[in-house]
Amino acid sequence: MSDRADHAPRHSYDMDHLDAAAELERLKAQVDLVRGRERDYLRTLGVADDATVLDLGCGPGFLSEVLGELVPRGKVWGADVDPALLTRARDAFARRGWTHGTFVEAWADRLPLEDRSVDLAYSRFLFQHLAKPEAVVTELRRVLRPGGRVVLVDTDDASLVVHPEPEGFRALLDASNAAQRRVGGDRFVGRKLRGYLVRAGFVDVGVRVEPFTSEMVGMAAFLDIAVGYKRQIITEDLLAASAVAEVIARLGALASDAGAFGQTLGYVASARAPAA
Repeated sequence: MSDRADHAPRHSYDMDHLDAAAELERLKAQVDLVRGRERDYLRTLGVADDATVLDLGCGPGFLSEVLGELVPRGKVWGADVDPALLTRARDAFARRGWTHGTFVEAWADRLPLEDRSVDLAYSRFLFQHLAKPEAVVTELRRVLRPGGRVVLVDTDDASLVVHPEPEGFRALLDASNAAQRRVGGDRFVGRKLRGYLVRAGFVDVGVRVEPFTSEMVGMAAFLDIAVGYKRQIITEDLLAASAVAEVIARLGALASDAGAFGQTLGYVASARAPAA
């Protein structure tokens, strides 16, 4: 891991500022957990197998591979600001022998895509990291074809519950929220997704919530996915490293507590670009 005391993150999700190996494992676990359900949901959208789809904030391409399976005769665009992660995404497609993926280094509000060129834009756990989410939604409307679909998936820390709640857990959440907020992030974005889409002029806007609980994966895996990123971004001025370590240890002890429970929610906001 890089020495966080030496430099500040460039933005709300800066892999250079994280334990890259652990973070890649966490991201992969997120996708693997719901791969089947996500694939089924995408199929309900009626995306043609020759469609052009966009994975916005694609990272190492774990979700891009799901999209690649969905459109074998189509085109997958992946966009991210991290060149190292984009290389991983390209390599993943190459290992499969796929040639229908293109991965570009770009900010989410300045995409190198033509107007009305995309049938489906999908963004998974990106909006919590955006300083200007409205600009990104506007950009998505620009690149979507009339009638094209947009799906935004994210979370909201108000839905994060652990029981029994260990001492210091709220302080850890407050510190991680503050750390992300000062580099442009928003840990309470889930509730706001509908509003972003409506104000950008999308139609047929809807939001559903999907539970993610310790019952589904076990408490240890739940905590790694739900809290693993948070603990990495907290700086000493917000909460001492020793205090963070103590809270993480108390959370870890819940893995051996048969009565313990954890829950958070995923918000799935979907809409269409206007037909004309």
